Amino acid sequence: MSSLISWLDASSAETSRMRELVRFFEMPESVDDLALGQFRDSISNSLFPGTSVLHVAARYLLLVPWCIQSAAHAKTGDLLRTEGEQAERKLIRRFKELELGRYIGRLAGDRVAQLPSAAYWSALRTWGVVRGDVERNAIGDAMLDEAAARRDGLPHDPVWHSGLPPAPEGFPRTEEFGMDLDLEEAEWIRDRVLATVRGSLLAQLVAKPQRVLKTSYAPWEDPAGKNATGDAAVWLSHGEAYSSLQRGLDTLYAYLVTAEAQNRFETDAELPDAGLLNEWYENDHYQKLLRDWDVSKFVAMAATVNTRIQPHSIAFLTRAVDEFCSGTHPVSNLTLQRMVRDREKRAKGANSRFDNERRLRAWEPPASIQPQTFRWSQVRTMVLDVREGLSRA
Repeated sequence: MSSLISWLDASSAETSRMRELVRFFEMPESVDDLALGQFRDSISNSLFPGTSVLHVAARYLLLVPWCIQSAAHAKTGDLLRTEGEQAERKLIRRFKELELGRYIGRLAGDRVAQLPSAAYWSALRTWGVVRGDVERNAIGDAMLDEAAARRDGLPHDPVWHSGLPPAPEGFPRTEEFGMDLDLEEAEWIRDRVLATVRGSLLAQLVAKPQRVLKTSYAPWEDPAGKNATGDAAVWLSHGEAYSSLQRGLDTLYAYLVTAEAQNRFETDAELPDAGLLNEWYENDHYQKLLRDWDVSKFVAMAATVNTRIQPHSIAFLTRAVDEFCSGTHPVSNLTLQRMVRDREKRAKGANSRFDNERRLRAWEPPASIQPQTFRWSQVRTMVLDVREGLSRA
């Protein structure tokens, strides 16, 4: 796994990104063969701050704090955190008993390595559920320090938001328990998002969740997304254009790797099927998105969000758009093909499929190329959870 981390778009300073790694490999639209993930994440984090591909339900914004608070009697910070994690595992067992359809640990059970608190910690901090300076591994000490300050009558900043709804009696074991939000819980989550990430597309969706469709595949295809205003509308426009570019690049990459495999391992090999590439290139909507895209404005915005985006990544993205808009079909555009090959080699080093025979032999041409949708599936689920809760009396 370490050899893969070396070329994936990830930062060792952001542990939540590492926790998403396995999930990325399960999601075709999140594979980052050309190491452009920093652009993708700049869009995702601007549209939907605090979200993650690991999220499965809005109620975890309450379940995680409740699990940790259930261990508040512990005498040391380490013990508090340990008991809080034990409560999370008890909750997984309870969800299994209830035969819930979606929860973290549904497949692995209570031995899952990725606990809900790890998956949701960034969201808890971003939306002010837990104090923004508190790391997950220090939550026990922070809670004990707050308790000591309260006993001594000293000023202190609360670790958890003061309006956090109380846990149900008997938590984490109750007669009826699941992922459904009640009205108070849904209102509180909505208000947290509106108070902390106002203006983002996430906040606009949560403010009017009744507009969100259950079946929309991307935010720009959803009626609620189409009604976005301000910076959210600008980011969404960039997101749709970037999604078109990424799909074109991924399709061309798949075509080139397939051609490389055929040339090396098959006798009398012909050019690979360019069906997917033709389908993308002949899509007038995709091409118009690229022609109309203000790439320099997007790059400036993305670099503001993530100052670590490298000049060579910016140069590649900008030139790739130019080449796709040049009028030369990607099958014949040798300049673009060389760019894609060089980019993948630079990103993966010895793991490049163009140089690594083992990885090339293992290559299987994809039946389809999925578009980037910037965590839309997870965001849509969260917003719909809130909407259902708000509808309950």
